[in-house]
Amino acid sequence: TLRTRLRIEALALVMVLSVSVIVIGGGIKTLASGGGYGELKLLVNDNTGLYEGSIISTVAICVIPLALWLAQHGTIFKPGWMVWAFAIGVCFACVLMPVGTQARTGLVCFGVLLAMMLRSTKRRLLYVSLLGAGALIALPLLPSTFNERMSTIKNHKADQSASTRVAVWKWTIEFAKDHPFGGGFDAFRQNAVSYHTEKADYAGENNAVIQTERIEERGRAYHSSYFEMLGEQGYPGLGLWLLLHVMGVIHMEVVRRQYAKDPPEGFAWVTPLADALQQAQIVYLVGGAFVGIAFQPFCYMLVGLQCGLSAYIGRIRRSAPAPFRPARRPEPAAT
Repeated sequence: TLRTRLRIEALALVMVLSVSVIVIGGGIKTLASGGGYGELKLLVNDNTGLYEGSIISTVAICVIPLALWLAQHGTIFKPGWMVWAFAIGVCFACVLMPVGTQARTGLVCFGVLLAMMLRSTKRRLLYVSLLGAGALIALPLLPSTFNERMSTIKNHKADQSASTRVAVWKWTIEFAKDHPFGGGFDAFRQNAVSYHTEKADYAGENNAVIQTERIEERGRAYHSSYFEMLGEQGYPGLGLWLLLHVMGVIHMEVVRRQYAKDPPEGFAWVTPLADALQQAQIVYLVGGAFVGIAFQPFCYMLVGLQCGLSAYIGRIRRSAPAPFRPARRPEPAAT
């Protein structure tokens, strides 16, 4: 299906606009109320699938590089001030998703994206300066509940949700030893985990009493795409899943480098798109470490875009190899 640039761009546009329907409303609600963990109501009142806080935060950050590429190189909606205004607004709404949902996964994904975008920007000093200024402006405006929840990243034992994940991951590793080919879909429903949480009760400035509580739970989800694949599809499934995404990252790097310098006329869009798809996939893989999205359709749409772009460029290069080879400059004649 994705045999032309128009079709590739159309899929990217549909993905961005579809996610925009969710994040724009969520961004407005975040600005109005500040959101809250498990409290921000998105397009539907259902905290599952794409509407779960950590998942929509991860997907929203993935969409940012695609939205910026469409604003700069799109042909369906040609670049202009209205397109750029909408793209910037969508990106701002995407950044607000980790704040509104208070999902730590989204914060980690956003940091990874900012680091990767440093490679593709030409004015790196200006980029870093703007990031620093933006952080100084944004930090005082963040809700106190958001700062408190983000602080639990340092110590997972202080947070029950994080402690649950670690316990389930340990259970999955042991489960895979006895079931190397996995336990099938929803195998997590048979787990039983127990762990201790720690909470500091301060009595004065320098005195603190550590309170330990034992928690026992059953049927808790994996909260990680990697352990989701390991528990359900075993080592073969995990290997195939990782191979699929690693090949995507590598192929986009190959395409990116092929057109990074002096691209042929009409192909200046290739390297930025390969860069955007690579960034989106790496963000997905990072976010997938903390939330079970191994079978979410969005990531396979990213893979589809990568396959379409790689195949399209391959056909172009095979049909007209000569113009795509860098011409060697003639050596000056000896005097």
